[in-house]
Amino acid sequence: MGYNNAKIYKSTLEAALNNVTKNKVELKSQISLNSWLELKKALNPINNYITEKLTRKFIKSLPNLLKKTKDPSLGDVRKNIKKLLKANELINTNANGYDFFYSPIIAEVKANIPYDNTRYGSSQKSGLTKDIAGLLVPGSKDKKNEIKLKNNYKFLVVLDYNRDKCNTLEAVKDLKNKSNYSKKIEIIEDIKKTQQLNKKMLYIVMLGL
Repeated sequence: MGYNNAKIYKSTLEAALNNVTKNKVELKSQISLNSWLELKKALNPINNYITEKLTRKFIKSLPNLLKKTKDPSLGDVRKNIKKLLKANELINTNANGYDFFYSPIIAEVKANIPYDNTRYGSSQKSGLTKDIAGLLVPGSKDKKNEIKLKNNYKFLVVLDYNRDKCNTLEAVKDLKNKSNYSKKIEIIEDIKKTQQLNKKMLYIVMLGL
């Protein structure tokens, strides 16, 4: 089992731990499996934490994203960000529904770091493809409580991570090009350079933290 994805690089881990501690961390030469499991358990909430922060940033970016979209129903969304943030607090990050829904805005939020630096791994692609379908195909997300997708502006919010060899934007472009819904997808790389949005489209919004 000589897989690179099963290798833990001591220097990388030490550097990461040193970024969040007051004192320099030096790892033991031998670390037991139980110790790794305890570390994994302690770090488990990180994905939800990042997703929550990314969702809040998306909500705060809505006035910029929507500034050129002429639609009277967006008045409350543009002007009452505090109300939207409050509504978001009621959503469970582990729930099966959408990560954010406040009519006429609907969004899924993903903080995935590409498995293969500039390409998503197969399980990541599978999950993202389901999210895309859930935003574009009525009933595919929740048949019992179907939200009328055609009445909402649809967003897939992705963590914009570009560090070392990892580039999320390149992975997103690859995902779009290979998607069955590519003609209905538009990537927004800069929220300050938006245009008139269309409810028939899905907008992948790149947001950094």
